[in-house]
Amino acid sequence: MKEFLILLSFGTLGLCAPDTMHVKSALSTYDAAQSAIQKNQTSDAITLLRKAIEIEPTFLDALEALADQLLKGGRSAEAGAAMTQLLEIDPDATHYRVLLGELLLKEKQAQRALAQFSLALKHEPRNAEALLGFAAAARQVGMNDRAAQALRRGRKLYPSDDRFKAADAGPHDRGLRP
Repeated sequence: MKEFLILLSFGTLGLCAPDTMHVKSALSTYDAAQSAIQKNQTSDAITLLRKAIEIEPTFLDALEALADQLLKGGRSAEAGAAMTQLLEIDPDATHYRVLLGELLLKEKQAQRALAQFSLALKHEPRNAEALLGFAAAARQVGMNDRAAQALRRGRKLYPSDDRFKAADAGPHDRGLRP
């Protein structure tokens, strides 16, 4: 067992590379995708990024680029799947967790969006986008008190951010029934 751990450690440090061909292939494919992105060839970039991820499923840079390109191309369902895969590997990727929450809100999946925003806020409690998303999702699931609490917190943290004031003018806060 000790020999395995030493071998694993050396492999992680790059001192022992029993099978690096697939990594080189994934990197080469990723570089080609980056070139396609630079040339605004979104479809080609998406194809190449998917190929890089097929070669190395834990390639975070490729997953991030894929999610970004799918969003750019208006393919939100596929972008959501790429973000979910990315978040399985890197649960602390708050930016993508917030983006996934926003996609879920647009798809009228407020409960799932609320979960994403909650996880984002656990990792980054001061994230303005996560606070706004949490408030919107909480309102949609009938948790108006939690939505108001998130907006108050946002106003306290970001007093010059008008989004927290505008979002606060929802039906619940004006004394109207939702």
